[in-house]
Amino acid sequence: MKKPVKICKNPDCGVEIVDYKSSKREYCSDYCRNHHGHKRRCEENFEFIAQKKGLANNYKILKRYIDAGVVREDFDKLLKFGFDPKYLPQKYIDRTFSPNIAFHIIKDIIFGLDPVTNQVIINSVNNEK
Repeated sequence: MKKPVKICKNPDCGVEIVDYKSSKREYCSDYCRNHHGHKRRCEENFEFIAQKKGLANNYKILKRYIDAGVVREDFDKLLKFGFDPKYLPQKYIDRTFSPNIAFHIIKDIIFGLDPVTNQVIINSVNNEK
């Protein structure tokens, strides 16, 4: 009895699998199986990966300001440097940071937007203690 010809499940490959031992075989090689799984996971987790990259980019920009010793900067200037307000962590409210200003924490940087002056107040966690 002749075995039916199977086609590799990886859409990039599509090679016919002629010689196989088990009828459960779906991919022509380990590379195709791993590559297809990697692409599928990247598509499923796209939002999480974009959020993580956006937070990392915002952290790098704010870290440059902390290293330079700048504690206040115009929000528009941060936007020009690539700061993306779409990728902000959870808001916190604490009167010790600054009155009437909600703030965010990324790793060791605390920052908040002052709605009156449209400036971002940047502090390091080490400076707060």
